[in-house]
Amino acid sequence: MKDKPIATNKDSVLRADVSRRRFLKAGALSAAGLSFSGFPVMAGPFSNADVSKHLIPFDKKLSAQWLASLTQRGVAEVFKGAELKYVGMPIGGMGCGQLYLGGDGKLWLWDIFKSNYYRVPNPGNKILAFPMGGHYAEPVAQGDPYSVQNGVELTQGFLIRTQAGTKTLDRQGFPDVQFRGEYPVGKVSYADADCPVTVQLEAFSPFIPLNAKDSAIPATVMRYTVTNPSDQSVEVDLGGWLQNTVCPYLPKDAQGERRNTYVQSQNRASILSSIEGAGLEAKHGYGSMSLSLLQNPKEKGLEIKAVTSLDGSVGTAAFVHQASEMQAGASASKALNDPLAAGLFAHFELAPGESRTVDFAITWFFPNYAEMDAEPLKGSRQDSRHIFRGRKRLYSNYFDSAEAVADYLASDHKRILESTLAWNQTWYDSTLPYWLLDRSFIGLDCIATQTFHYFENGRPYGWEGVECCPGTCTHVWYYAQALGRIFPEVERAFREKVDFDIEIGMEADSGMIKDRGEYHQKGGKEALDGQAGSVMRVYREHQMSADDAFLRRMWPNVKQAIEFLISKDADDNGLWEGAQPHTLDAAWYGPMGWLSSLYLGALAAAEAMAIEVGDADFAKRCRTLLDRGYQNIVAEVFDGEYFIHKPSPKKALNSNKGCHIDQVIGQAWAHQVGLGRIIPKQETVSALNSIWKYNFAPDAGQYALDHREIEAAFRWYAMPGEAGLLMTTWPKGGAKEAIPGNKLRYKENPDRFTSVGGYFNECMNGFEYQVAAHMLYEGEPDSELVEKGLAITKAVHERYGAAKRNPYNEIECGDHYARSMASYGVFLAACGYEYHGPKGYLAFAPRIHPEDFKAPFTTAEGWGTFSQKLVQDQQLKILELRHGQLRLNTLAFTPVAGSRASAAKVELDGQSIAAEFQQEAERYMLNFENGLSLKAGQKLKIQFV
Repeated sequence: MKDKPIATNKDSVLRADVSRRRFLKAGALSAAGLSFSGFPVMAGPFSNADVSKHLIPFDKKLSAQWLASLTQRGVAEVFKGAELKYVGMPIGGMGCGQLYLGGDGKLWLWDIFKSNYYRVPNPGNKILAFPMGGHYAEPVAQGDPYSVQNGVELTQGFLIRTQAGTKTLDRQGFPDVQFRGEYPVGKVSYADADCPVTVQLEAFSPFIPLNAKDSAIPATVMRYTVTNPSDQSVEVDLGGWLQNTVCPYLPKDAQGERRNTYVQSQNRASILSSIEGAGLEAKHGYGSMSLSLLQNPKEKGLEIKAVTSLDGSVGTAAFVHQASEMQAGASASKALNDPLAAGLFAHFELAPGESRTVDFAITWFFPNYAEMDAEPLKGSRQDSRHIFRGRKRLYSNYFDSAEAVADYLASDHKRILESTLAWNQTWYDSTLPYWLLDRSFIGLDCIATQTFHYFENGRPYGWEGVECCPGTCTHVWYYAQALGRIFPEVERAFREKVDFDIEIGMEADSGMIKDRGEYHQKGGKEALDGQAGSVMRVYREHQMSADDAFLRRMWPNVKQAIEFLISKDADDNGLWEGAQPHTLDAAWYGPMGWLSSLYLGALAAAEAMAIEVGDADFAKRCRTLLDRGYQNIVAEVFDGEYFIHKPSPKKALNSNKGCHIDQVIGQAWAHQVGLGRIIPKQETVSALNSIWKYNFAPDAGQYALDHREIEAAFRWYAMPGEAGLLMTTWPKGGAKEAIPGNKLRYKENPDRFTSVGGYFNECMNGFEYQVAAHMLYEGEPDSELVEKGLAITKAVHERYGAAKRNPYNEIECGDHYARSMASYGVFLAACGYEYHGPKGYLAFAPRIHPEDFKAPFTTAEGWGTFSQKLVQDQQLKILELRHGQLRLNTLAFTPVAGSRASAAKVELDGQSIAAEFQQEAERYMLNFENGLSLKAGQKLKIQFV
């Protein structure tokens, strides 16, 4: 097959009339009751009377079955048939490009050879175009073009041969193939009546929490387990083929050749694909790639066969016949315009009932950010070449070829592979619902896409979504909770090497953190929400550290950043009232709950950090402002039901009397890092209940169409018939005043983006997740507020049902949008998790079935599982450490309703250890006078009596 860049999909932007017909057909679900494909009926039916006062019904009429599914463990979702069409799970390593695992186990979207330094063009700002998040309304099917500048077509696959014949390991070979996604592991099952064996695939890139280096490896592992369920022995050939696609973007007249070489070591056999030719070193995709078998070539009962140049004209069924035993160093080459593919196969025999596991890997080495000036840029393309110029990918520090990557995977008894699968097992060893475990981790997959880059100097870089909106935008990325808990060293690098770096993200004189780092070359722009969020993130990154060294390095610049935020509080009343630039791409004026709550959260974090570094005077100053804001935010902008915005006379976007989704986000963030109350609880809970009442729409897409008081076009992140939490609604009027000069919309939705005012009518996942997490934190276990938070989260999960779109691509203004990493905050809230590494403090307060609860946890240096059970009226708690180490001084737990205790018995691996028991407020506290250190494999058992 000829190498070529992926073609333009001329039909990727549907005409408005075609889209509208489909939308209206979906909207007809409202009358009969809303249901997402593959899920039980969610809500309804609804009548005109339900929306007579507000376009969103106050009574959501959620079905009893659907409500029960929110907290039930349930069964793991398995996709098959038509549900496989859009599946694309990122599976290529953190900051290593973008490669998808399809629902049938076939790899697609090979976007590992280069990176783009600018946004995909979108003439006319079409709503359904890729840069506007158009893949939500028009999802990309496996194998279809992804965009005009992402991906390469190449020939690759795996097959199995038995005496019954040869079958490709995909949907063509096994029509009944089934897919189970557990990011970062995709599990695919192959079985067919015509095949005497079954095959189970576990596909993944190395992924080990707390170990960013070994999770940023340019590799995809394909672990196949073949089982013989018959009563006769079966001979098996299992293997794959890969086209040499090094430098895939060369012009037709380029000179040189591609070469495939068979190489072998003690732990693996590989086909190494390389390229030869003058001047190619500066081209996109220069380097190497390999197909490897990560097995000892002398392994008993295993025979390895290879072919360095396949004849594709005879079909895949003949590939095994072309392979033979091969001597190391054997090679084949072809001219650049002549496709060159190789095959690698393992032959073995299975006795009746026997299984055998064989590991293949595809590795690559394309570290350079090349061809910066290959094409002239026209129009506004968000040119970011100056950020990438001269950079390499992080993995260039550790490897010099794809072969070296394969060697590393095979070394140390495949430690990296086994640790990845150990995390997968730990994550799902839980009592939490499968759907919640799935959805709260999926957002993190953006780090294995073109959204995220990891430079050779250890600096991370992020677009908002895949090559859309540059500069590691503070006002988007501060919503993310997953990365800081799974790879805390990466978030520390974001703070230290980007946000608070004087050369990149921070102005030395003012203390302003630029919203997009060095993207704006002629002075930066402020975003007050992003800057407040960055301060709180420093505190989180400090908590996820083993000691206080990070905080002490960061403190001078953090203090300066807080001074900048305080300077925006002109009258020192704890509220912001002037120009407040923020994530909705505008500056609002006048006091409001949303942005002032973030200010209060930043003050609380600054106070806590100041105390720890011994800056008592600054801590006192922050506390004074925080106390004033605590009072004034209620007095000034709480209307008795929720927090509003009091816009200044200046003509600017505003939410005025509207119910805004982020109105108490500062308190949500405070819960994430254990800062206590920064807004009174009564008003906070009232606001959250109002957001549910007025903004949660069982048919959010239809609401957006019907809400014509907002003229600006909205983007499709919830279709008619889909539920979601709207950004802002106006149950008390004021919508027409929100956008200066606004008029009633005279059609359903313009087909082109017109103004940021359209955001009001949208559902955006990251915002929804932060509200959901906040509801869980504020609610009592298994309460209505907890139920509402889970309902919001599950509505997002069901919007991404596999029958409709890719479940592993959460979209906002771009694919794999970073803000969706807020979903992990819902998981943390469900666990009631708090942690402070330097203090040795760990706490849990489960919100879902606390009487029988189990979930994973991460800390600064280790991860494992926490469980608790109520036995009669006594609580049993168990911490099992499965990786690394955990140093503790204090453990804290919220008592389960119906339990009582006056003492605690503590055992480490069956040996009694001393611990001081205290009850403080609503918590049981265990203090270890001399500290306690757990190692991987150890179990801490606590019985409250």
